Amino acid sequence: MKTSAKVYFISFVLIAAPLMISYGNLISKEAKIESLSWLSGWSYRKAHNVTGSSAGSQINYPVLFSIRYDNGADNGGEVYLNGKCRSDFGDIRFTDSTGIGSLNYWIQQKTDGVQAIIWVKINSIPKAPDCATVYVYYGNSSASTTSNKDWAMDLATDFEDGTTQGWTISWTTWVDGDGVTGSAFEGSYCRYAGRAHGSGSSGNGDFYERFRQQKYLSEGSYIMEGAGRFSLQDSYQMPQWIRLMVGEATVDEVASPGISWQWLSNNFTISVGIYVQVSMEFHLYSSSLLMGGTQTYYMDYFFIRKWCDPEPSHGTWSAEQTSSDNTPPEIFLVAWIPTAPYPYVKNYSLPRQWEPIDVMANVSDEAGGSGLAFVGLCYRVNSSEWWNVTMTFNETSGFWTTTIPGQLGGSHVEFYVVTLDKAGNANTGGVDSYYARTLPIGDINGDGKVGPADFAQLSAHYGQQYP
Repeated sequence: MKTSAKVYFISFVLIAAPLMISYGNLISKEAKIESLSWLSGWSYRKAHNVTGSSAGSQINYPVLFSIRYDNGADNGGEVYLNGKCRSDFGDIRFTDSTGIGSLNYWIQQKTDGVQAIIWVKINSIPKAPDCATVYVYYGNSSASTTSNKDWAMDLATDFEDGTTQGWTISWTTWVDGDGVTGSAFEGSYCRYAGRAHGSGSSGNGDFYERFRQQKYLSEGSYIMEGAGRFSLQDSYQMPQWIRLMVGEATVDEVASPGISWQWLSNNFTISVGIYVQVSMEFHLYSSSLLMGGTQTYYMDYFFIRKWCDPEPSHGTWSAEQTSSDNTPPEIFLVAWIPTAPYPYVKNYSLPRQWEPIDVMANVSDEAGGSGLAFVGLCYRVNSSEWWNVTMTFNETSGFWTTTIPGQLGGSHVEFYVVTLDKAGNANTGGVDSYYARTLPIGDINGDGKVGPADFAQLSAHYGQQYP
């Protein structure tokens, strides 16, 4: 009788324990909360459809938007935010169709309180006639811009940080100035260089200067755009042209540009992924160049982005959507106890070897809130990777519950509760922990040995008699 009972219980533990361990391994390896529909902290959004190109589906494709601060009728790529965003447009955000998948963007130009011109890199645009949905979020007074030209474009240069941003000058013989200065095409700064001829002799000659940079471009079609100008400081000097180039191939050029800013733009194709030299070249034909005569030339606002023909187009806008809930749910209480049977000895809150642990949490959203969308538990064993399991609501106890699989004696288990409401507001509880006690398998009452008292404890817990 005693032997058979002991074998029965040991068999139960040996079979069940591996199953409980493998259960945890089936869950995602990263403890993450993802909103179901709304970007946390933002009060308003509008949905917009971007219609795909008949040329095919596009990946990481920049699309241009005009964000207006005032009132008006949304149309094409232009959307009006009715004075509900920050006047500096610092709270503008873009997400994919999930409502929370952040999209990279670059504020190319803006006038505070009036308009922002923004490039948004859309992760995936299907082939026409299908559409990609983009959300524009606004209405968060504490937010600051996350605009980043390097994330939104394959290459973008504006010189607004006061540096040359990696551009160098090649084929230079006489340069008496090279750096960042004012009088820009856009913003406060542009890149400049000055040529000086120091021989004192007169005559004719052709001079070429290039602002250049190395860039890796993958296979595909692109469009290159940039602004350049000459500044005549010697009446004998006659500029011939400004060119945009990829390697030694001319992409676009302006002949006899004069001294005003010139905008250059054209598309090109890369047949295989490769590092290429992209450049803006200035060609000067000099006639009777005087000693010390100078020619200053400038570059600004250069960028390269993906391009297809025809490009994706702007579709319809939704009406403004509102989230009045910006308050995350609260986590009031977290408790954990071993599963059946309960230990009979002191330190009853400490689990034993291979014994699963029930975790309970009291979680609620504020009165009038959007309601709870998700409650989960993140745990790890001996400082290893975090695991994420969903908690379920127990209507009888009023707690959210889940189970941490049983662990080897001596294991250190850490865990915390995460929660999310339907408006996308998230909260994370503090980290709790316990050590799994090292006890013989079948030691129900925790006295360090297996015997009749263990089966009496087991019977008392389950309300039945074990042989």
